[in-house]
Amino acid sequence: MNSRKLRFVSVGVLRAAPLQWRISASLLLLLLFVAAPLAAQTPDPYAVLPQTQVLQGFPDLGYPSALVNVSIYAAFDDPASGQFWQQSFPQLLPRVQNGEIRLVFVPLFGVGSITGGRSAARAAVCANEQGQFWEYADQLFAWQSQYGGDAFSSERLTSGADALGLNQAQWSSCYASSGSDTILNDAAREANNQTTFAATPFILVNDLPSLSDADSLKFTIDLELQRANAALAADLDAQAATPEATADVDRYVYDPLAHDPIPPPVALDLPDGWNFAYDALVLQDIDGIRPIPFAVYQGPITGGTGYIVLLWGFPNLVKLTSLTDVNLEPDIWTDATRLLRLAIVEEGCNVGTDLRRNYSVGGLQAIGTQFAAVDCPELPDTRGWFAGIRQFNANFVFYVYADPITAMDDDRAVQDLQSILDTAQFTMPEITPEPAG
Repeated sequence: MNSRKLRFVSVGVLRAAPLQWRISASLLLLLLFVAAPLAAQTPDPYAVLPQTQVLQGFPDLGYPSALVNVSIYAAFDDPASGQFWQQSFPQLLPRVQNGEIRLVFVPLFGVGSITGGRSAARAAVCANEQGQFWEYADQLFAWQSQYGGDAFSSERLTSGADALGLNQAQWSSCYASSGSDTILNDAAREANNQTTFAATPFILVNDLPSLSDADSLKFTIDLELQRANAALAADLDAQAATPEATADVDRYVYDPLAHDPIPPPVALDLPDGWNFAYDALVLQDIDGIRPIPFAVYQGPITGGTGYIVLLWGFPNLVKLTSLTDVNLEPDIWTDATRLLRLAIVEEGCNVGTDLRRNYSVGGLQAIGTQFAAVDCPELPDTRGWFAGIRQFNANFVFYVYADPITAMDDDRAVQDLQSILDTAQFTMPEITPEPAG
């Protein structure tokens, strides 16, 4: 299933890289609500996350902008690795979804008591070729306890690929080739190069070894996040940013340790079948790293699935020059266009915008334009519009789009989305504003 979802980070973890929208089964644009919806949970914890591979071909899961890398050296033929997968690994997934950590699996074999470990590892590596390593690994570790010594028969490995809907011809070709063995040999060398490696499962948090139980992992990850945030804070203090935020808009203060959803000060009347989620993303803007609260709404429209993404509570940015010491007139349209590229569309997309025009949000006049994002590196094409508005001394921008892109060719789909915007009711923000300027 292709779904649009927001690549986001908790406000407690500062980001050094811009956040983007992504679309895949793992958002053209990243959708938190698919990753961790407040109103409905996705049954597949991996469907909203990028599944790629590192240089050596080892599977990785999560966003490259994560501040902490967690490397898992494990083997499918090792019962201790299976125990880790059942007890500790699920505790890592919310932190991957929050953008705090990125997982790398270093596939080993021949270290445990279950036969067929090499075949299982090769099968999983070939599943990774189609972006489903982690789902396949779930099956392999479940088979450990279910089938014992017969867990990894060739028939079962093949049926596991079929159960995930993998392209059987591609998977079989990979399984029969030597490419998977090259990756496994590199994994063995990688383990041998770790001076502290003793047995599987072996966990590195950045370059710091950790015990594999859930409590120890949490402690080590928290420690590395604190170090990374401290380093980023020091870098920010050293910056001499030329761009400045305008002084006539409220910016909002968040508790970086709370990880609480931040409801926006606007209510939408959602149709049946629509879901939502709230959080905050942190992105590298032109004047430094800043948190921006967002809300994501998704649901059925005529011909496809509709998305409304709200960014709010951000300052307008203007560029100061040596010729003037006053701020230029802030323009929410310019800020919305900037944030479209920074936070909404995938890097590398061919992004086009139309002329500015007036839109309506809750019966109030908003300024915006149509946009399209096509020829993205990984994600499907999409198009829609955005509408920006100021209420109660705070900025709001609604990004509205659909999947598939052809849905927007039907005026009924456009009306479905606009009818939701028409229900918007703004209220005074309850989050404590930070004095601007």
